[in-house]
Amino acid sequence: MELDKALAILDEALAKIEPLRRAKALSPAHIEFVQTTGLELARIFGAESAPSKNFARIDYQSVGSFIASAFDMDEERARRRHQAYLRGLDAAEGILLSARGQLKTQGADKILIASRLRSGGGRVFISHGKSSVALTKLERFIRAMGLEPVIVVHGPSEGMSVDGLVDKRMGESDCAIILATSDDQVGQYHQPRPNVIHEIGLTQEKLNNKVVYLKELECELPSNVRPKVWETFTQDNMEAAFEKVIKELRSFGLI
Repeated sequence: MELDKALAILDEALAKIEPLRRAKALSPAHIEFVQTTGLELARIFGAESAPSKNFARIDYQSVGSFIASAFDMDEERARRRHQAYLRGLDAAEGILLSARGQLKTQGADKILIASRLRSGGGRVFISHGKSSVALTKLERFIRAMGLEPVIVVHGPSEGMSVDGLVDKRMGESDCAIILATSDDQVGQYHQPRPNVIHEIGLTQEKLNNKVVYLKELECELPSNVRPKVWETFTQDNMEAAFEKVIKELRSFGLI
């Protein structure tokens, strides 16, 4: 998730708090705020992060013990419940403002990667052409390092177009690996599939150049592809490619 999008989500949640102060605890608007904001905090920072856990712990109803006459009991309980509700909203506002400050000062990349690592592994988008032995090896290698390989054709379509799904999955990832295999013959040369060429530019734009470039030995790239440092491989031997992957993932802070 990009920084601007994460900040917009937090700002939207913060904007709901003032109107909620004029509502009641457990009103439909309040329930929607608690559920939606909790899910968004988990999506941005991770379910085990401090913002998510602190937000989930907010108590909007506790009245504590008190002494009142039978005549005043219900009125006093209602007053205390409303005070607890307002304190809960104050706590929610503080947590959201703190979370927003973390994003602004530390940057989205470090926070989002760290949260995904805490919840079971960073995400590595793999751009590829046809199914191949190299793709299978790369997927298994990424999993062996405790990371999640993101291969669009292996996941649900969610009713989206291929382009829309690629864009979404890439935006959810921490880095990308371009696996350029010799899929299409152009004259006497072999080139990667057109989608791989397109995704080279897309990953550079969406992932701030956190991209690893792997190219099959006999594969030629079109002249309009800007020069990058590619590591070559064959379907039988990917040792050097895997060494490069480890080096780059370490520099990205994922391992």
